[in-house]
Amino acid sequence: SVTVNEDIGSAQYGQAYDTMSSFSSWGVPGSLELKPEITAPGGYIYSVDGMVPGGESYENMSGTSMASPQVAGMAALVAGHIRSNQLDEKTGVSSRHLIQSLLMSTAQPLKDGENYYPVIQQGAGLANVGSAISASSYVLVDGQPDGKVKAELGDDPERTGKYQFRFTLNNLTNEAQEYLLSADLFTQDLFEDYASMDEKWL
Repeated sequence: SVTVNEDIGSAQYGQAYDTMSSFSSWGVPGSLELKPEITAPGGYIYSVDGMVPGGESYENMSGTSMASPQVAGMAALVAGHIRSNQLDEKTGVSSRHLIQSLLMSTAQPLKDGENYYPVIQQGAGLANVGSAISASSYVLVDGQPDGKVKAELGDDPERTGKYQFRFTLNNLTNEAQEYLLSADLFTQDLFEDYASMDEKWL
């Protein structure tokens, strides 16, 4: 027998279910900018059906229309944290730049089994607002005036195979901090080389 209810329900699955959707866009564009920049839940999201008036109908939907509100909501929460702690005034960095730095540098890179999904598929990783508002530091990357934490190495017309970028770790606390940086290099079939940093993605 089958029982059908009208109740609204939801379920939260563990890390093993955090996979990239098959329809997600991949970078890199012709400008060689690093895209996408961050990942948010956007596949098979239980949300209100806008075709039915009054917000009384729900359905599972996928796509940018599901992921974008997630990022907007997280950005609003981080903005509230920045405002309540006056971090923009203390650091001299605009709220917008801090939001982008905190969300990208604390995002959790997702794995496809044993290996990480390509950076050109997931960007900095899955945004985590809890990690962003509890961060004890923020990152600024030279050449990224908008606070986005990414290294765009661009073209190598001389074919030297050498790339470099500079970044600054900024302490948000009154205590000294130490960092142990490590790097993982990945290759992907079509796009040869790209890099990501372990834990705090740069």
